[in-house]
Amino acid sequence: MLSGHRSDFQIKTALKLGLALLLLLGHGKLSAEPQGGWNGFISQGWVLSDHNSFYGDSSDSHGSVDYRELGLNGFIQLNPQFKLNGQILSRRAGGSSDGEPEIDYLFADWSPLQQADQQAGIRVGRIKNPLGFYNATRDIAFTRPGVIMPQSIYFDQVRELQLSSDGVALYYRKPSRFGDLFVDIQQGELQTGDETEALFLGEPQARNFSDSRVRLARIMVEPRNQPWRFGLTGTKANFPFGPGEVDLTMVIFSAQYNLELWSFTTEMMQAKTNWIRLGPLLPLPDKSRLKAIYLQADYRVNPKWQMMARIDHLDIHGVDHTGAGFNLKMGLPGYLSYAKDWTLGLRYQPSASWDLKTELHRIEGAAWLSRQDNPNPFTIKRRWNMLLFQAAYRF
Repeated sequence: MLSGHRSDFQIKTALKLGLALLLLLGHGKLSAEPQGGWNGFISQGWVLSDHNSFYGDSSDSHGSVDYRELGLNGFIQLNPQFKLNGQILSRRAGGSSDGEPEIDYLFADWSPLQQADQQAGIRVGRIKNPLGFYNATRDIAFTRPGVIMPQSIYFDQVRELQLSSDGVALYYRKPSRFGDLFVDIQQGELQTGDETEALFLGEPQARNFSDSRVRLARIMVEPRNQPWRFGLTGTKANFPFGPGEVDLTMVIFSAQYNLELWSFTTEMMQAKTNWIRLGPLLPLPDKSRLKAIYLQADYRVNPKWQMMARIDHLDIHGVDHTGAGFNLKMGLPGYLSYAKDWTLGLRYQPSASWDLKTELHRIEGAAWLSRQDNPNPFTIKRRWNMLLFQAAYRF
């Protein structure tokens, strides 16, 4: 059974889509034969780590198989300008995702401007948040750059917060003298829960964040006849909590260089968090500046085999690289405020339907570990290793 919190989201989404249908269908007639289609995917992972746990009790000698996904997505093209898109996802990921089916996204898409050299439209409903290169497609194993995302930018511990929002989005696509231009502007209500509360408030609370809002914009440029592509994302979010609130401002710069056999990708993020009028309630800092960066190289051995190497670095408190200031202020181990992750990966796709991946991680720090899987911060180890396997099938 869906929780009341999730049901509220789904009810509000349905109301928004109903309103969108009434407003938008007035601008054009239905096609005589609406077109549509659906797809699905399923994946199963296995995680083995020493000391710390990731996606379940992975530090057990047998590892953890609490990492699996099952999704169904589809669309209905009602006329050349109007389309409905949706996906239902069941995701199990240790203590942070329990496998309960949820509406991953569900929105109406109206594109009144469709020309050979430009396109513009509006989306209403539960919409993927266009953060960086990968957030809008991170829920499908085939579109992820590895078994797991670079955790410094794409936090799995607060996937609920980053993935989507209930609201309105505008998009615009146009070739320009700089290259193909992609613009996305979005505003909506965020999905928050225990993991979001643990991230911002130290641990899940009896009361929830209420009416959490986000505004974001992303600009991407793909120069013509060039191997580069670039992106810039800006986000402003607000999380009311009792008499106070948490404010988050975030900027992500993305760049990728593609050759025939090689791809090189980097994304850098800076985020500023302010805790306002929460001091009397919780032992929290007044503000924090997060810095994150990853560098990834992919080599395509042949159409079926691919190798990957990645360096991923996260500092939750900016210049406090050793965590000494965090330890002094919060009374917790300093290495909970940063993470340095060195990754080697191998990918095999025997057919268009199958995707098999494995990764080896060597990690210092624990800033992106889930509190649900590691409830006692004083038992978390500073240096640890992790091995992951994943098999995915799409239909």
